Amino acid sequence: MEEPLSAVFVTEVFSATAPMLASWVNKGHRVAAIVVPGPRRGKRFSFSVLRRRLRRRFALRAHLRPPMPPLIELSSHDSWDALGPRLGTRGADLLICFGYGKLIPQSTLELFPKGGLNLHPALLPHYRGPQPIHRLVIDQMHETYGGVTLHKMTPGFDEGDIVAQTKFAAGDWHSAGTVSQALADAMAALVADVVPEFCRGRLAGAPQPDGTHVWARIPRDPLIVGRQASSGHVARLCRIVGSSVSVNVLIRGEPVRLAQPVRSLGPPTGEAAKRRWGLVEFDCADARVVHLAYNKLSRRLMRWQAKRRRTRQEPRSFDIERFGAKD
Repeated sequence: MEEPLSAVFVTEVFSATAPMLASWVNKGHRVAAIVVPGPRRGKRFSFSVLRRRLRRRFALRAHLRPPMPPLIELSSHDSWDALGPRLGTRGADLLICFGYGKLIPQSTLELFPKGGLNLHPALLPHYRGPQPIHRLVIDQMHETYGGVTLHKMTPGFDEGDIVAQTKFAAGDWHSAGTVSQALADAMAALVADVVPEFCRGRLAGAPQPDGTHVWARIPRDPLIVGRQASSGHVARLCRIVGSSVSVNVLIRGEPVRLAQPVRSLGPPTGEAAKRRWGLVEFDCADARVVHLAYNKLSRRLMRWQAKRRRTRQEPRSFDIERFGAKD
């Protein structure tokens, strides 16, 4: 029997990451601690912070059996220099990271015998950076570079050797809920099946190829759609990134934010875009369509529909491409 491994995870705990933690534990390994985002200064006892803490606990209890791993909050004003030694005393073999927006110091990574591994939601070296899923959909490159990469952590952003990759299917890009489910399944498979192989020396990883690649960050300017974009692309934008990225159509020169699509009215008419009764009607490149206008009601509807899709979907297996396998 091979000895079980222990890992410190650096990630928020929610529906896409809790299955990853469960897959690690179900393989017989241990979660030494989970480093989660901490509150901002002066907000430690606010209602939003309490709600976030409860959501983490509910997500963990839904996927893990007691005892629950310790949660360590790391705020933007906290220092890794102070936290690192605390993590080093937990006897973990490695650090596994997902969704952390800053560089973890090399001195902290060196506290772990196997170093650090990061899960990046794109097929590196393409779309390095903090918002790869959003940029993939905006650039219409989701079917080409959409997936998850497991790579070594280095002093640079998303630059370390690639250990393994898994690609998303075209059907995974229907909505935010389907993307979240694909992300959860892929990360769970990579952590359960590939990370132990890396730690035991059976995978070495491969350097990322050189070249100029897109840096995945969303521009600050409003995203304007209309006759230059297909109706399918506009619908995908609204379904996947519309809750966090303002997708707009111009009406009398002013941007009006869109929510999910309602229906197609037929081919483009050449008429100007118009808004009434909470609906926005406008021409795309291939059709005249109707969308919900973005407001509190439509936002709640989108969240409710995403939740329903997640509860209906079953986990599935992925084809994982491993890099640098040893004989």
